[in-house]
Amino acid sequence: MKVSQIALAEIKPYWRNPRNNERAVDAVKQSIEKYGFNSPLVLDPDNVIIAGHTRYKALIQLGWKKAPCVVVDLPADKAKEFRIADNKTSELATWDMDNLIPELREIGDLDDLQIYFQNVDLDNLLEISATVKLPTGDDIAAKELQQNTQFTEASSNAQGNYVEVFCPDCAHAFYVDKLEINRQPGVDEI
Repeated sequence: MKVSQIALAEIKPYWRNPRNNERAVDAVKQSIEKYGFNSPLVLDPDNVIIAGHTRYKALIQLGWKKAPCVVVDLPADKAKEFRIADNKTSELATWDMDNLIPELREIGDLDDLQIYFQNVDLDNLLEISATVKLPTGDDIAAKELQQNTQFTEASSNAQGNYVEVFCPDCAHAFYVDKLEINRQPGVDEI
């Protein structure tokens, strides 16, 4: 992998970038200022961004003129797939609270990290975790699996009670409860 310095003026954001990243730009700017720029932009041979739109925006706002980049020659369909996959993979990860809490405690002053946890007060999290056992990543994954299984089973059962019926006049499709098909009109149910 060859990393090259490319002028930001020569880099083009993908015109249909599917990721809304405005809320993350300030956090990325802070990360670059505090820890450096450690993850190059991924570009196609025409300097169109495949991965790194948020980092690109942060660099522009920070006044950088060049950025470390990796140019990859992927077919257009694979570039689209990678653009989506690169953004989605982080959403698949969860925090292992048994490991995160000690890390946060060792850092001490959490002000610089708070921007990355916008929905959690880190100081409060450490206070609560000192007295309450927080669920682990395994606990959360087990609960999610249980809920997904319940939903899938309930959905499957409900779907099994309906059949697709087509109107003979307009061919419009709709679903009817199987019990309603067998019910005879005018007969009161006991």
